[in-house]
Amino acid sequence: MNIAGHSPLSSLKWLGRAAGLAVLMLLTSCGFALKGETPLPFDTMYIGIPDNTLFGADLRRQLKAASPNTRQVERPDEAEAILQQTEMRRTQREVSLNAQGRVEEYELGVIFSFRLIDNKGNALLPDTTFAVYRDMPYDEQIVQAKQTQMETLYKAMQQSIVQRLMRRLTAPDVRVAAERVRAGKADPDAPVFDPKSAVPQNTTPQPWNSPSINRQLDPL
Repeated sequence: MNIAGHSPLSSLKWLGRAAGLAVLMLLTSCGFALKGETPLPFDTMYIGIPDNTLFGADLRRQLKAASPNTRQVERPDEAEAILQQTEMRRTQREVSLNAQGRVEEYELGVIFSFRLIDNKGNALLPDTTFAVYRDMPYDEQIVQAKQTQMETLYKAMQQSIVQRLMRRLTAPDVRVAAERVRAGKADPDAPVFDPKSAVPQNTTPQPWNSPSINRQLDPL
């Protein structure tokens, strides 16, 4: 049967569009929103995280995608905002042993601490720490496979931290702090840091070795 004199093909297309619109309206009512740009409140930004690491490279790509008009500069004194990394490390902790005292499960973690300041050292976002943890069953009979699984989990945790960092940098309170500093009204109670300490240090991950009962930490 035709709808309003239309051909069967055009009727199917019309029904498909209507169904798609209905699904979109349903998702919107549930709080779903299509991902788009979330610009940073800065024209220029210095990222004090090595760009030769997967974490640093991923963060730069995410920032460029979310805020294409924010230029990433090479020197802290050229930036309106400076992202300082104060800590980045991996953790590895035994959570269960078998009857022979061998590790059956590890808890892996990535801990990242940072601050956001302007080029005069005024804190736009004070020291903040993100930590992500995952459990990993361990079997010493398949060490190579577990090495690959461990590295995959660490990378997934780092990507999770990048997403959390992006949400934090684009939060309303950061925008308010940036506008206040731009107007020369920096919070007198906010801490002041040295912008030069934003020069990144090499934090390339160390090669991973077979887990040991006596070793709990792996530096990133």
